[in-house]
Amino acid sequence: MAARKKPAPLPAPTWLEWAMGALGLILVLAVLAVVGAGAFGPHQPARLEASLGDVRPAGAVWLAEVEVRNVGDETAAAVEVEGRLADQTASATLDYVPAHGRGHVTLSFDADPRGAVALSVPGWSEP
Repeated sequence: MAARKKPAPLPAPTWLEWAMGALGLILVLAVLAVVGAGAFGPHQPARLEASLGDVRPAGAVWLAEVEVRNVGDETAAAVEVEGRLADQTASATLDYVPAHGRGHVTLSFDADPRGAVALSVPGWSEP
């Protein structure tokens, strides 16, 4: 029988291997910290604010673009947007507005709504 050779010992890790290992550890810990903060941190419910944007005439009506901002930490679904101008009420529904996101709807009025329209977000649901 032939004698088996002993395998050569592995070389010691170089400084580059140690640096890459440390960088990988730092990245993994950072990702875990961000995920943990998102999962266990404080959460505010959806908080929606409506503001009047561009207004333009379109034939016999005026179209008012309304921006809805969600400054809360949770997504809002089936967001109802309402605008009141004198005795006229216009409404529209957004499918959803993500947390810290925006959505846009267009409302139609018989008169120019600039300066006189009252906008509100009367309701939404949790997705």
